[in-house]
Amino acid sequence: MSEPFIYFSTYKVRAGHLEEALEACREVSRLVESREPRMLIFQFFGDESGRKITCLQVHAEAESMANHMSVISDHLAQSGSWIESFTDAVTLGEPPAVLTQWYEEAGEQLDQFPRRIAGITRVGSPVR
Repeated sequence: MSEPFIYFSTYKVRAGHLEEALEACREVSRLVESREPRMLIFQFFGDESGRKITCLQVHAEAESMANHMSVISDHLAQSGSWIESFTDAVTLGEPPAVLTQWYEEAGEQLDQFPRRIAGITRVGSPVR
């Protein structure tokens, strides 16, 4: 049985590039919605200052994250115009090689927690 793969990261937005960053997040969200059916949760949240954006992703399995990296490759290549840096990047579950390689090549830190210990998944169930 495959296990969900979870990724989150915070992006520091370059000063004066907030509107560009917000539009890039909206574009990527539309792309994910139309081309990534195994993505269970994909959300961006911003801080009050407009200088940090956090992305939360929950994938059905790690292979979905590998597919995501392929789907958004053009957006990643252009993100340097608005992303100053990546911080607090974390994976829960065994990350695909393409993700760890991207972080290595970018010289950014990726904290990994590959071993699932215990838990439950209720994606799609109503909260009462």
